[in-house]
Amino acid sequence: MKDIGEGTIRRIDWQELTPIVLLLRVFNTATGIRVLFLSMIGILLTLIAGYGINSNGLKSHEARNFQNPVYIKPLLDFQNESQQISFREHPVEFSWRLTQHSVFVPWDIFSMAGIRLFRFGGDSIWVYAGWFFILLFIWSLFGGMICRTIALRLTIDQSESGKELCRFMKQRGTGFLSSIIIIVLGILFCLIPIKLWGYFFAIPILDYLMAVLFPVAVIFGFFVMVLVIGLFLGWSLLFAAVSVDGSDGFDAVSRMFSYVYQRPLHYLIYWMVSGVLGVLGFVFVSIFVDGSIYLSCQFGGFPIQAAIPSFGHLTLPETYAGLSPPENLILIWCGMLQLVKPAYAFAWFWTSSVAIYLLLRRSVDATPFDEVYRLVSAKPRTLPEININKDS
Repeated sequence: MKDIGEGTIRRIDWQELTPIVLLLRVFNTATGIRVLFLSMIGILLTLIAGYGINSNGLKSHEARNFQNPVYIKPLLDFQNESQQISFREHPVEFSWRLTQHSVFVPWDIFSMAGIRLFRFGGDSIWVYAGWFFILLFIWSLFGGMICRTIALRLTIDQSESGKELCRFMKQRGTGFLSSIIIIVLGILFCLIPIKLWGYFFAIPILDYLMAVLFPVAVIFGFFVMVLVIGLFLGWSLLFAAVSVDGSDGFDAVSRMFSYVYQRPLHYLIYWMVSGVLGVLGFVFVSIFVDGSIYLSCQFGGFPIQAAIPSFGHLTLPETYAGLSPPENLILIWCGMLQLVKPAYAFAWFWTSSVAIYLLLRRSVDATPFDEVYRLVSAKPRTLPEININKDS
């Protein structure tokens, strides 16, 4: 056998040479059974909460519409939106709508909940706040578990048991909630002085003083913009920081702002590349889901029109009116199968967030990919007792 020598290249570690190839693992990780299952549960709870708060809470300027809740409208519309335009006639518009109404639906739902939270005034402010915190609670739990599962798979290619995952959420799960609440409170604390400035300016005696000191109010406005832009662009990194590094709320916020503002172009490019790969994966998943349902119903003689419902109608009693119990059961099963498509979209979103966090952490802090927070054993291991016999 020929000696090839010590200087011969035996293997190329592409992840170290070109770190962005980590994004190629997003599809395989996002289609894991546990990740998809947790995503489906989170989506079902989001649908139920969206229907409930939309039918009971909306007042004057947004009419109640139980059939098409405004809070979860992107989640309900995305699977039919791209089918209204032909790819052959309008390939660019078709691709854009497919991207907007597929893998980026989670970002749309989460960001719109935050935007509505800061719509001051009106009689629905408490409804907006309620929806924001309901959504935050649901996905702090299920999104946190998804991110933790993904963090271990992308770093050390291992997985925790269900018991260990629950223990992690018990020890570090508060970081998912507290990190976002810290930023929201920071925004509110910066807005209060600006509002007080306006009140003092309305007082005739103090208007000149407030006018002279107006740059101070602008400084608070600058801080608000820093917090808002950082939160809007990088809030998903908060979940990744807690999952990967076991960060508390303050450390997660510090890491998020550091990575977003120090590597903004890297951050944008990573999301663009991941988005393209995510859309391709969504098309692949959709073909398998729709094809499986169509072939099963067509070959088995089931009514194909009733067998491919929108998963969003699973919670509507009107969907099952006029159908026999066996047909309703088929409708429920097909709706649950259709739920795999948005579940993949949410799984892709959280997987991409963790992968991009790892890339930014390596770029900014020079931290290796395989460094991840590990749980401390619940029962510390002790050395066995050794009996020493002096006579021996």
